[in-house]
Amino acid sequence: MMGFNILGMILIPLYFAIPAIILYFVVKLAVKNAIRELKEDKTL
Repeated sequence: MMGFNILGMILIPLYFAIPAIILYFVVKLAVKNAIRELKEDKTL
């Protein structure tokens, strides 16, 4: 039973962290591309 708790303490943060990291990079890339497009259009 103790092994299950230790495994849970490792896996549960990973279960939430991996999608959060992926989402962070997707949003970062989208913002970067949006800024580049606005600069090309001379909006910024």
